Amino acid sequence: MRTVICNSIQSFWDMAENQFLEGHNVHCVFPVTDKVKSLMKIYQQQYRINQITYSEVFN
Repeated sequence: MRTVICNSIQSFWDMAENQFLEGHNVHCVFPVTDKVKSLMKIYQQQYRINQITYSEVFN
């Protein structure tokens, strides 16, 4: 299974909306708030993303 690395929230939105993330895992290396995480969870379901993980350096 492939993992796509997203460097920004914009790259996540763009790739999700163009269905590049379907069936893949995603790892985010940018800071996200709880609000953004909940929105990304909606995208995860809508665009059939397997799993989204976040860099711990931003926790």
